[in-house]
Amino acid sequence: MLDSQSLLFFTILIVSIIAFIREWFPIEVTSLLILAALLLSGLIDSHQAISGFSNKAVITIGAMFVLSHAFTKTGFIRVFTLWLEDNGRGRNWAVSTLFLLSVSIFSAFINNTATVAILIPVASELSHRLKISASKIMMPLSFAAIVGGTCTVIGTSTNLIVNDIAMEAGFNIGVFELSKLGIILVIATLAYILLAQRWILPSRVPVSGLTNKYHLGTYLTEVVIPKESPLAGRKFIEFNLAQVYDLTVLEIIRRGNPITTNIRNIVLKADDVLLVQCSVDKLQTFRSEQKVLLLTDVKMNDSELADNENILIEAMISPNSSLAGSSLMEVDFRRRYGLFVLAVRRYREIVRTKVAHIKLKRFDTLLIFGSRTRMAALNTDPNFIILDEIDTTLHKIKYWWLAVAIIPIVVGVAALNILSIMEASLLGAILVVAVGIVPAQEAYKSINWSVIFLIAALIPLGDAMNTIHLSERIGGLITMASGQFGDIGLIGIIFFITMLMTSFLSHTATAIIMTPLAIKSAGVLGLDPMPFIMTIMFAASLSFMTPNGYQTNTMVFSPGGYRYMDFMRAGIPLHIILGIIGVVLIPIIWPL
Repeated sequence: MLDSQSLLFFTILIVSIIAFIREWFPIEVTSLLILAALLLSGLIDSHQAISGFSNKAVITIGAMFVLSHAFTKTGFIRVFTLWLEDNGRGRNWAVSTLFLLSVSIFSAFINNTATVAILIPVASELSHRLKISASKIMMPLSFAAIVGGTCTVIGTSTNLIVNDIAMEAGFNIGVFELSKLGIILVIATLAYILLAQRWILPSRVPVSGLTNKYHLGTYLTEVVIPKESPLAGRKFIEFNLAQVYDLTVLEIIRRGNPITTNIRNIVLKADDVLLVQCSVDKLQTFRSEQKVLLLTDVKMNDSELADNENILIEAMISPNSSLAGSSLMEVDFRRRYGLFVLAVRRYREIVRTKVAHIKLKRFDTLLIFGSRTRMAALNTDPNFIILDEIDTTLHKIKYWWLAVAIIPIVVGVAALNILSIMEASLLGAILVVAVGIVPAQEAYKSINWSVIFLIAALIPLGDAMNTIHLSERIGGLITMASGQFGDIGLIGIIFFITMLMTSFLSHTATAIIMTPLAIKSAGVLGLDPMPFIMTIMFAASLSFMTPNGYQTNTMVFSPGGYRYMDFMRAGIPLHIILGIIGVVLIPIIWPL
């Protein structure tokens, strides 16, 4: 029978998992609500509630965000990656492999979200050079970054949090301890990708036409019907717009009043505003043939439209953007940036709101029109990830050589046990701020506070598990599972359960829940906990089969023109392959 505390814990845990999956609140808000519920229920005390904010792993992760930002500011990743591509000697498989190998290498040492953000434009350019669809390279970019992060302890925040829990239990993991298996997983992933590019990955984005400019996704935008338009005075049904232009009309706005029903049979009038969803190339055809006006044409003045230096780009809302949660009108985008947002695209959601009133979310993609000068300024704004502008030069910022060298120095110092990972990364972050490589305000903005609050708020979950003696309660189940499936079978069960959880739940939350249970599993069976710890480290980081299971998957979803099932088709086989390799090799590399 469960006592009242146990019932409270499992109720909080189940509701929390549902909240994470259903995305009722932003992920950090859900985490803080879990923390509040644990505190109010008496499952943790006030000291335990705030312990996460002083946790070594949290401090290390924050410092690594700053170091990653300093490194990426130099443009070294793009320059090095393009150099590798040029050495592929024109062979598609060689160029693609070298590109993805470089992604994995960088992801082993810096934040993989930052790596993918920098390399999305490079991947777009690469697809154009190789004359292949961007869909063939974007998902592999994410997968390579994910698996590259499993090669070192500092490769992902998940590794750092598992390492911290392991250290508290008395187990020390070296910086390169994971490389023994991580490198094998990288090789297996790259081999799989070569096959997947040919047989599994779709060609969602056309190779010709606007591919090199990247404007091929479905956007939400507004058009105005002038008097001279063929549409004026006629019904939609007469034109078959959906088939001819692949265009969906979501709403007609007439004199400020929305019309959303029976749109096909509405007689259109001059000055009607249409809220439409359409790809940009088809939108341009629709605009010229039906003589409609994009809202840009109406709102921008003649001198701006006549400027030959105006360009059109795509920009994604970055993971830690301050614009998330606000509308374009609320941030006064037009005045603030001197640019105009022509349209908005959002992963897995049809937005039925006027463009200016859409509440922006992380990873929304904006189609932005304006001058090259203004766009250049946008390129350095941490609120955005510019998707189709590639700068192939090394940015020699102040002490740029130190920005490039700082992470190898931190890794070397930690690997030689001169300092702990936390001490080395914290001192490195202080150094880049002190010498001005990353100004203090910029350092603050470079930290993904959602991740920091998520981890800090969920760490006390482990204390709550101890309060109800959860590890002791599952001892019988562990013994029974081991007796039925064997010790290696138990590792397999833990591996695949963890990997499944991290596909739908936060990988950090999964690691915090599963690591103490894994360590206890080893204790109950009288086995070395190290292979169980490694099982969680690898399994919690491997998330391929859903676009929302890992941030990098979400980032490439729109640029690659993917559908949800594309990740299932390409990700599930990779999950199975890496899972089998992991379950077979973990007990060999780290004996039970």
